[in-house]
Order: sequence, then structure tokens, then C-alpha cells
Amino acid sequence: MYVILENLHKSEISNSKLYLIPQPRHIRKRDSFLLEISGILKIQTDVSNSFRYLIDEFLESLLNSKGERDTELNFKRKEDPLLLETLLPLIKSNFPNIIFSEIRKEKAWKEQGYFINCDNSSLLVYAENMQGMYYGLQTVLQIFKSVDNKRSFIPVMIIDYPDLLIRGISDDISRGQAPKISNLKKFIKDLSHYKINHYYLVYMHDMYQYQNHPEIGKSRGAYSKEDLSELYNFAKKYFIDLIPIFQTTGHWDNILHKKDYWNYGEFPGANSLNIANQDIYNLLDEMISELRESFKSEYFHIACDESWDVGKLASKQYIERLGIGKAYLEHYIKVYNIAKKHGYDKIIIYHDIAHKHDIILENLPKDLIIMYWNYRSKQKHPIVDKIKKFNLNVIVSPSIMDFNRIFPSLSKAEENIMNLTQYGFQKGAIGEITSSWGDYNNKEIRENRYYGFIFSSDVGWNASRKVNVLKFWHSIIVQLFEIHDLAYFKIFSILRSIQDKKRLHVKDTAYYNHFFSHPYNKKSSIYRKNIKISNFDKVIADLETIITLCNELEQMQITHKEQIRNLAFIAKHIRWFCMKRAHSKKFVSFDPEKGKDKFRKIYLEEIESLQNNLRDLMAEYEYLWNECAKSNGFNTIKQKYLWVLNFYDKMVAKIENKKPWKNPNIPSQTIYLNAKKRHSIYTTYYTKEIILENDIKSAYIQVMAGSFAKIKINNSYVGFVITRNSLNYVMNLNNLKIFDIKPFLEAGKNIILIENSDFEGGICPINVYGEINSESEEKQYIITDKSWKASYSIASDWQEVKSLGQPPRFVGGLCHPDFENQITSSKSDYIAQFNYLVGRFSRIFYRLLKFAFKLIHRYDLIE
Repeated sequence: MYVILENLHKSEISNSKLYLIPQPRHIRKRDSFLLEISGILKIQTDVSNSFRYLIDEFLESLLNSKGERDTELNFKRKEDPLLLETLLPLIKSNFPNIIFSEIRKEKAWKEQGYFINCDNSSLLVYAENMQGMYYGLQTVLQIFKSVDNKRSFIPVMIIDYPDLLIRGISDDISRGQAPKISNLKKFIKDLSHYKINHYYLVYMHDMYQYQNHPEIGKSRGAYSKEDLSELYNFAKKYFIDLIPIFQTTGHWDNILHKKDYWNYGEFPGANSLNIANQDIYNLLDEMISELRESFKSEYFHIACDESWDVGKLASKQYIERLGIGKAYLEHYIKVYNIAKKHGYDKIIIYHDIAHKHDIILENLPKDLIIMYWNYRSKQKHPIVDKIKKFNLNVIVSPSIMDFNRIFPSLSKAEENIMNLTQYGFQKGAIGEITSSWGDYNNKEIRENRYYGFIFSSDVGWNASRKVNVLKFWHSIIVQLFEIHDLAYFKIFSILRSIQDKKRLHVKDTAYYNHFFSHPYNKKSSIYRKNIKISNFDKVIADLETIITLCNELEQMQITHKEQIRNLAFIAKHIRWFCMKRAHSKKFVSFDPEKGKDKFRKIYLEEIESLQNNLRDLMAEYEYLWNECAKSNGFNTIKQKYLWVLNFYDKMVAKIENKKPWKNPNIPSQTIYLNAKKRHSIYTTYYTKEIILENDIKSAYIQVMAGSFAKIKINNSYVGFVITRNSLNYVMNLNNLKIFDIKPFLEAGKNIILIENSDFEGGICPINVYGEINSESEEKQYIITDKSWKASYSIASDWQEVKSLGQPPRFVGGLCHPDFENQITSSKSDYIAQFNYLVGRFSRIFYRLLKFAFKLIHRYDLIE
């Protein structure tokens, strides 16, 4: 099939650079005048009417760019085929070193390849498949955009087809920032322009509105059957396969946190399904059946990664009897058969559990595809070699390195994507899928995923050769924004330098922890020393440059202005981070009670400026979020901004009223009985007796568990809390919980009993902070400390507890909760990480791990 543009006219300009993404495989640029569109543009094509919309959209993009449309169209559909054989002599003369007849035999050419010839007065696009034609037309648009301000084409001949037939992305929509359908459509269409053809939605098992499971995805922006059916059909129009990643073993904690689903998991709030429970297969069957109504692809991703809790409790005896490898194998095959039953022919599974057991690799169905993910920049991947030895197909999956950071780590992402994709291609991988992750509530604006996704399209298309990174970035400036002044490339250069040169003096993944931490967390010379701000003046100056450049671009006629607004926001966000850190460092030396009035005034002005800027940031962040995503997950992050504003309000009150600095963290200590039972699942009981008068006005406690705590007061059940280290939304949202305990209290003696079960194999810690207010405005506190007693059995003798100390030790900062409004403490994303790591590390490293966390506290790496 073909499309011919005729009646092009030679201009007076004879040279221009090409900026193409992906870079074509074979390209010959001619040294001749540009061919300009003017007057009547004639179009001939034999493309069928069912794909006429693609021709119309192509012409719309072509003629409406670079100013007002002043060209008439003369469109003619022809039935006569164009025989490529007539062009073979021309191809041979331009590409003497390739054998085109052999290229035409390759599957990649037949399905996705295209030929372009632009010379004299016409431009021809030829392909043997409509997908290839679509890709050829996208390249024509890029040739057109490569010329600045001229409605012209660069005379060129191109023979192009991909190294990898599968080139795609996986988009995390499940951890707080659920994109609107309109935003997903924008991503799909824009990425198809760069020849992406697979789009995976992560994770669909808990982001779909299941008819019989209304609690799944509730209040998180779960998608309806109609929305996803519409999205699937939209993607298909642009040759993108929309594929669900549906977890069938691990990452179920968003669902298993809910009491109605506990019986399906290893334990309450488990990461993993109980694979010994046959009822899970009925549940999976039902859910996959319903999902099939929206996702009509032949591909289905069963995930099965990071299933850390399998065999811990409910399935323990089953696993011990069968063996972990065989148990996993039987589970995978059952899930595989369920997916097959519902019409999915090509099943994909992550590698990280399966590759550890040869019995799995030996006996998996040979049409199962293994997706190998690795986010490091290393050049060799022996696990890929191992998987290939078992005659299984492999897709490699690098990352854009955006998880839990303000902006993707560009250099790390480029290395990871190039090295892994090229290695995979050399070892016979059938595709590459580049991932984006929204760990810890997906705070980063999703629009910033574009750059890594588009870069991966170039690498996947050209997996047999190294991509010129500098040329790619020049090209993305031209193609994404239609900007030819490469001075604006400086925006990305500055952001890259901030990351690569560690100019913020914190790890990329620790940025948010420090951004949202209490600005007056400690008051010591050590704390002051730990806040590194060297050369922040230069960083701020560079960020001001980004903001200025973005403001200039906002005034121009460019495409994708939403990206420019996001880039400006990133610069403002980092600028505020620098200002906050500088203020906090300086404030250590000031005494709000006894400080001089002239300094009092200076600090009040600084705080006012910080608050005003933070309010502006929060408002802009909300606007940018709502432009691309549903509002559901925003308030969780907004509360973090509100807490920081509250911290400043409280310090203003101290300065104005000349009150002394106090540790802003709750005074309760994180306590445990001992560490003897670590690396096992066990329960510790904690108790405390409190004496009360009878005039209680209000009474609340906030509880942190380790991992699952049931609270009783005076033998009456109050509630439960699950606190576990997790990347997923529901667990992070609920790992602290406030309870109204007034109905359970009585005058005189009261007994608090907490039954804490540790499913991590850690030290079974808890942290409790409470306030009891009397009618006479007296306040009584409930805090965990060494006065509490504990036992492994409720019937045995109570023993003294040990303490990890007051936050931020071991759990990060925990400010005083807002009991009146039921708002839990501002907390670190790493609140449960210590206990999690105790269970993961060898027993002999326990002391070393404790020492490491003491150093983390000593150097304020987690606040």
C-alpha cells in the first residue's frame, strides 16, 4: 500500500538537519533543495476506507502545523497497487550495501516496515501492512517538523523496520495517581507517533470496577468496563495493544487489607494470596472473566512478582509438604489455564520468583513469556541467559527511573534502558517494555514519564546499535515541542546536572522525605551539620533559569505546553526545597524563646515567604494533578503539604510568644519485648494500666503496629491496624490509625491490651500515642515507653519491654496527630522499613542493621 504527496515545489533552501525518533535504520539524505507545500497538495493512496481516518489525521497534522492552513487538498483514492519492484533500481543506487530483497522477507519489515522516497516534486510512503504505513506517515510528520518555520520536506530516502517487534511501556495507575481516560488517550496517541505498540496498565486486579466486588478500587479512581473498552478500542486504532497487568500472587495488599478478603491471603494485609486455598482460583477466574470484557488483546500479564509472603502462614504446611518450587509451578499453571480459558493466547509472567526454581523453568508452558525486569545500569544479565536455556521467550523491562523522586533520573534511565534492551536483543528477546512506577502514593506528576517512554521507543526500534543520546534530546525538543532553538535544551541539562552531580546533597529517592519532613526536627550542632546546602545559591540560580525559559516557551506557539508547565513546576519545587533546607539549617542557631528581636523579625519574614511559596506550589500541584489524573489520590499527598504549613504556623506562634523549641515528634517510644523470635511469625501482647477520673471529654489513641495489631480496652475490642512496609496505596494510607476510645473507658482503672502479630519476622514493635481530655480541660497522655509490659502469651508472666526510642529513631518522624479531625501523624514513607528489613536480613546481621539505622538517625538520612 502507498501514499503519495504530489505537487511539491523546490524552495530556495538546500540544507536542514533531520531530527527523527526513532532514528531510521537506513537513511539517505540528499543534497538538494527542500520540497515545499504550496498551492494544491495532491494525494494519491490505495489505503482502504477503513483506515481513511489515519490519512485524514496525518493530513490534519501536516497542514495545520507551522501556522495557518493555506493549502488546498486534491485527494484521490486509487485501487491500482504500486509495485515496489519499479523502485528497486533507485533503492539499489541509494543503498548499495543492503540487499532489499532479503529485508522484504523479514517479519519486522512485513508487519511494521516502511519505505519513504522524497525527491523532485513528490513524496512516497510505501508499506506492506497498515501498521507499517502508519509508522511511515509518522516519520513523514517528523521530517516535516525538522524544518524550522518552513512548510517543507527534506529530500530523503528511508528504509526502516524495527529490531524488536514489541516496544512498549508499563504505566503504574494503581498507587494513587489514576490518570483520566483522556490523559491515557493522549499518552497512547502520542507514544504511537514514536512507534510504541504495547501499553500495559499496572495493576488492573485492584483498579477495575468489578460487579461483585465494589470495595476493590473504591475511592481510588477504579475504571469502569465501559471506560476501558473505549480505551482499548482507541489504542487499537493506533496499533497499540492495551494489556492489563493483573497480579495473581503478590501485590494484593490493597485488597487483602480489607477484612472481607482476609481469607484469600496468607494473613490480614498480606502481600500475597494463599495459594493453598482453592477459593482464590474461583476469585481469579471471576475477576479475569470480567476483565476480559474490556481487554480484548491476545496478551495477558499475570505478574507473579515479589510474592514475598507466600508460605509464611496460611500456606505454610502446604508449601512444606509440596516444596516451594513445585507449589509455585502448580499455581502458575492454574493461573495460566484460567487466562487461556478466557481467550488470552499469549501469557506473560515476571521473572523474579520463577527464575529461582529450575523446576518452574523446566515445566512452564513453552508459550509462556518471561518478562525480565532490572533497573540497574549493568551491561550483563546472566538471568536472561538462564531463562533462554529453558527455551522460553523473554521480554526485557528496564525503567524510566521515576519512582519516588521529583523528576526521573535521566542518566540512570538512559543507561538502564540501553544496556538491558541491547543485551536482551543480543540474547533473542522478543521485545522490551519500559516501566514507570508510582511507589509511595505516586507523588510525581505523570506527564514527566514522556521523556523516558519516548527514549525507550528509540532504543527498542534500534536495539542492535547504540542510540546517540545527545541527538535524541535535540530531536525530542524539536518533535515534542516543535522548538528549534536548542538553547531550551538547557532545561533538561540543568535538571540532569542536579541529579548526576548530587547538587541537592540527598539521594534522588530521599527527596520527598526531606521535602515533607518537619523543618525544625532537631536542635543540635550535629543536625545543623547534617543539612548540606553548599552551592545552593548556584542551584537556585539555575532553577530560576529553567523557570525563565519555561515562561518564555509559554508565550510561544509550541506543542505540549502542559509539559512546559510541569517542568517549571519541578524547578519551583526544587527551589523551595533548597530554601527550606537553608532556613532549617540557619534556624538551629536561633532560640525562639530568648532570641534577639532583630533575628525574630528575620525568621518570621522567612517563614512567611516559605509558607506563601509552599501554598502556591500546592495550588499549582493540584492544578497539574487534576489536568491529567483523577482527584481521588490527591488529598493524601495534599495533607503532606498541609502538615508542613502547620509546622511553620506552630513555629511562628513560638517565635511571637517567645516559647522554647520542643521536639516536634510524639513522645511515645517504639517498644518491643525482645528480638529472640525474629525470622518467625509470632504474637506479642502489650499491656498498660491507666487510672482515670470520670469526667472524660474526649479520648483518642494513634497506633502503629508491627505488623497487625488488635486493640482492646477493658476486654472490649476497639479495632485493628496493619502497619507494613509496602509500595502500595492502601497500606501506606492506613499504616497509622486513630481510634476513639472514650466509649471503652471508665472511671478508675483501665487496661489497654494490644495483641500484635508480626508477619514480617521482625521484632514485633508497636508505637502508641494517646490524649485523654477531661471536662475540666486537663490532659492525660498515653505513650508507649518502658513502663509497658509484654508477653508472648496472655496467660504467662508479663515482662519489661525494650525501646527503640522516640521518633524519628527507626521509624522516621511522627508529629502530633490531629485527633479532633482524625488526621494521623505526618509520617515518613519508611515508617515500617526497619521491622521489614529485620525479617529479610540474616539473623547474624541484626546488630549491624540496628547500627545502620542508628547512623541513619545520626546523619538524618530519614527524617
